[in-house]
Amino acid sequence: MTQTPAPWGTRRMGSYAATTTVPQYRPVIDPDTQIALIEDEHGRTVELGSHGTSTSGLTPTSTTPGDGSGPGGATDADSTESYDQDRSSG
Repeated sequence: MTQTPAPWGTRRMGSYAATTTVPQYRPVIDPDTQIALIEDEHGRTVELGSHGTSTSGLTPTSTTPGDGSGPGGATDADSTESYDQDRSSG
């Protein structure tokens, strides 16, 4: 009976790096303000840092038929999306 060799990838594996315990957080909704909060495993509110604001808009563009000297030609329409993010200081 022949023995099947181990796949080549398993011969290249090494030990996992040391790990650390990550605290448990959970999202909750404040019943008074209806704002999402993050709580740690002890029920304390956790601050995740400052968050900026952003805006997004869709600008339609189109072309009309013809070159102005007469009727005809194809029409075309598309849109361009713009995105602007306010970078708040951390």
